[in-house]
Amino acid sequence: MNTGQIASKPAVTVPLGASLEQAAEIMLRWHTGTVVVTENLDGHLRATGILTDRDIVRARLAHSGALSTLNVADIMTREPLVLDATSGLENALRNLQARGVRRAPVVDRNGELLGVVSTDDLLRVIAAELTGLAQLASQQSHPSAP
Repeated sequence: MNTGQIASKPAVTVPLGASLEQAAEIMLRWHTGTVVVTENLDGHLRATGILTDRDIVRARLAHSGALSTLNVADIMTREPLVLDATSGLENALRNLQARGVRRAPVVDRNGELLGVVSTDDLLRVIAAELTGLAQLASQQSHPSAP
């Protein structure tokens, strides 16, 4: 299994030039705490940044003026961790941990945005695999009578 198979698709996105208010409305509409900030480069949607509801709260606390004066580009995380769709789960988890982030955009081999993978997505798949192994071990230690 790879990140492309478990990524949430499509990614909830907002263009680089969007206002913070627009991004917050998109988050509310899609019931998500994260949007991928995108640019259309060479006809492909590219992940330029990532914005979380936590970023918005931090901006509110740090900015004395109205949030309506800020754009997504003002507070987003630039150059986010981007995972290749063919990346294995172990590699994805290692990269998320190394960068200290919980979510990453997933792209195809051309860099086109496909979706987003989170640590929760990875843990769900790993837990299912562990459950399967535990059931197999249980069956082997308690063989059925003939």
